[in-house]
Amino acid sequence: MSDRESLFSLQRAQRAILARAQPLAAERIPLERALGRVAAVSLKSTMPKPSFDQSTRDGYGLADIPPDFAEYPELSLPVIGEIAAGAPEVGSLQQGQAVRIMTGAPVPTGCSRVLPFEVCREQDGRVTLAASLLRCPETYIRRRGSDLVAGRVLVRKGQAIRADHLLMLAENGYVGVRVVRRPRVEVVCTGSELVNPGARVGSGQKVSGNGVLLSALVRGTGAICAGTASVPDQVEQLTRALAERIEKGPQVIITTGGMGPGRFDLVEEVFAALGGETVYRRLKMRPGKSTLFGLVQGILFFGLPGPPPAVHLLFHELVAPALRGMQGQRRPVPERIPARLQEEVRLRRAGRMNLKAGVATFAQGRLVVRPAGRTDAANAVMLLPANRKIFRVDDRVPVHLL
Repeated sequence: MSDRESLFSLQRAQRAILARAQPLAAERIPLERALGRVAAVSLKSTMPKPSFDQSTRDGYGLADIPPDFAEYPELSLPVIGEIAAGAPEVGSLQQGQAVRIMTGAPVPTGCSRVLPFEVCREQDGRVTLAASLLRCPETYIRRRGSDLVAGRVLVRKGQAIRADHLLMLAENGYVGVRVVRRPRVEVVCTGSELVNPGARVGSGQKVSGNGVLLSALVRGTGAICAGTASVPDQVEQLTRALAERIEKGPQVIITTGGMGPGRFDLVEEVFAALGGETVYRRLKMRPGKSTLFGLVQGILFFGLPGPPPAVHLLFHELVAPALRGMQGQRRPVPERIPARLQEEVRLRRAGRMNLKAGVATFAQGRLVVRPAGRTDAANAVMLLPANRKIFRVDDRVPVHLL
């Protein structure tokens, strides 16, 4: 049996896909547009944080106190000025001096600690304080670089940029960043019975929801859904629709439907006629037995079955890793995590891995999962092993969190 005729396991299919889903070129974009984008290079801090010694309380900054002063129960020190947050020049303190200082203000040279206003009293230009306060280990000073040193990696290459990353990058003077370009995806839903959402549904027809579903799923990975279309099961129209999408030059094309052995299942035939090269055409799992992956003119081509639940599951396991890989993400395939079943699961037959949509939550400190109902928003894929038909409550099963 040839390689493309053999049944691929899920892991083998993912390896084959990722080997062909290479990261795209980098581009520079403004920082405010970088949320969710993948860093093309590691982004490092350009300065220490804080960049100066900083007061953490409103109070009095004190210079070192002469040793003999500590013998007295109270000290009275001259207040030589005031420093507010943002002050450009703060001078220095000499031994035995104090300065009024605000939270966030730069600490002058010679200042060894700050005492909060509430433990001191000021009168006639002098501040009085208990000498015992000078033995307190808390100085109320954040030292330069205590939070972050210059040159520290803020965002690693291949990491998706989040809101807290944007804060750190802005604080380090970044106005733009280099990120990996986003792949463009075209979606074609096949089936003569399909009508677009909002259209009148006639006898024998049904609404095509796969276009809306895939558009959302594609955008959820950070990629661009460049267009969706519904095409009847006719060779000429399907050929024209796919040829038009190939001409647009996307990085990925996804079709739904038309992947079975029936007379009107035409996707594989048209794909081959357009010069497509098949990598695999069958998977050893449910859903996915009739699933195509290949390349046509350098474009990754995914032929998925028609039922939306199958489309949803197979997108997460096959297409999403490709889109993440093309964006340079370091871990495009989600990690398998063990979870305990909350409900029994019975399969019609064993012999193949089964993918099931699941709802995962934490209960009593552990991850638990149950099969998703028809109106549930699934947040996990259960990967049920091939050697069993019955999975009982509290059995451990591997899941991918969505």
